[in-house]
Amino acid sequence: MTSRTESATRPAWMPECWDMEADVVIAGYGGAGATCAAIATDAGQEVLLLEKGAVGGGNSACIAGSLLVASVDDDKSLEYLDWMCGGQTEKDVLLAYLDGLGRLAEFESRLGFPLKPDARPFRADGFFPEFPEAPGAEGFLGVSFIKAPGGAALFESIARLAESQGARVEYSTPVTALIQDPASGEILGVTASAPDGTRISVKARKAVVLATGGFEFNERMRQQYISHCPTLFSGSSNLTGEGIEMAQAAGAQLWHMNSVTGPLNWGVQVDPDTVYVTHEFMRMTGYGYNAGLFKDAGSVIWANKHGRRFYDETTEMAGLHHGYGNREPWFAMEVETAEFANVPAFQIFDQKAFDAGAAMTTKNSRLPAWSEDNRAELERGWIIKADTVEELARRCVFPTFPGASRGGHIDPGQLVDTVEEWNRMCAAGEDRHHGRAEFLTPLDTGPFYAVGPMLPTFINTHGGPKHDADQRVLDARDQPIPRLYAIGECGSMWGPYYNSMGDIAEFMISGRLAARHAAALTPWDETA
Repeated sequence: MTSRTESATRPAWMPECWDMEADVVIAGYGGAGATCAAIATDAGQEVLLLEKGAVGGGNSACIAGSLLVASVDDDKSLEYLDWMCGGQTEKDVLLAYLDGLGRLAEFESRLGFPLKPDARPFRADGFFPEFPEAPGAEGFLGVSFIKAPGGAALFESIARLAESQGARVEYSTPVTALIQDPASGEILGVTASAPDGTRISVKARKAVVLATGGFEFNERMRQQYISHCPTLFSGSSNLTGEGIEMAQAAGAQLWHMNSVTGPLNWGVQVDPDTVYVTHEFMRMTGYGYNAGLFKDAGSVIWANKHGRRFYDETTEMAGLHHGYGNREPWFAMEVETAEFANVPAFQIFDQKAFDAGAAMTTKNSRLPAWSEDNRAELERGWIIKADTVEELARRCVFPTFPGASRGGHIDPGQLVDTVEEWNRMCAAGEDRHHGRAEFLTPLDTGPFYAVGPMLPTFINTHGGPKHDADQRVLDARDQPIPRLYAIGECGSMWGPYYNSMGDIAEFMISGRLAARHAAALTPWDETA
């Protein structure tokens, strides 16, 4: 349903006509956008979602789904959140998050999943809380109200709720610009690109909500904001930062641009839209430990660009943290060359491991799984194969990463020495260099294989437009830009550190906050 309305007193900067209109226009249809739409329609608002992709979901398809963080002592939890955010996030924003945690059970009860009869907060150090020694950490635990649906199923359930209440969705319709009154600064609507490529103008009578996610697949923004170490992200390739740049053009202040989340993975980008990652190890879920590559073989190591091991490939996630925490060896620098010593890296394995199971995996349920027999990936060239370790090293080629690493290939002699030493340590039952205690299996059965070049890989970024406790986007003087909101990953509250599953809670909390505040506004075309 569309409308084309014109104003006889239209100023020169305003569109000649509006092709569509709604009370609340939401750019992006992931978990945050869907939640905002569900709450806003429930409040009687006409909602239009404009989604860049052919389907919705965004990074919501890359999350666990049912696990959430919980506060059992808000004073302590506030202290913990403030510590994790490095004092970079205003207290009222953190308090709004804590208040929202207490409202999640009611919202999730509306999503159609079986409810857990005795959903109580639980402690699992390294996850809930992720930083158990941090001040106030004992107040911040984990909880699960619904039986695990997985990230895509969680998004789809929220989307069904929103659409059943009347939310309209236009797919393959990316928002390209905000329409802003130059005098008042109010955001009155958006410009978007229709599926046929034509430019359309969309009127937002009350508000525009940016739910466009982060900048994971924008290489320029990654290089500028995150690190000069090349990194990858395993989430949705639709997240390329346009919402952040549109907010900037409207005068928004940015925050948390160097904040990322994601567990311990190396990733390989097999095409512009697809990243696969190494298996992570989590005893509480069985991840990694149940992967055939390790469980039925184990003859797998990581080698850096020089051909040396540099880390315990089976490190337990509970002893690490999301983001950059505890990854010092990954980002070690060489003084002589001013390059990263261990980036890029390669996963090296033998025929036993090749036959045992998928060499890599994915966190994105929208991507095809890596095949268990590895054959398709070998045929596509995603797996490197050679009859000898020496030959394999020559085939492990990597490009130049400006400011990080010069191109070349693994040193053949060094990789041979590394594999031979690994095999000796396996025979002795002790990894003397990195303390790997499990899957001590020699690489001794040719042919030999590699995946790479691999880069440090996370799930999502957190940076974007700064917002207040109502999710209103703030300008450089911390004043709200009228009628503009940002939710979810597009300007997340998280700073230097992050607690596992905190983003799931945030996308629901922020969507609710923006929807309720926007619903209370008077339409701009009704104001004097």
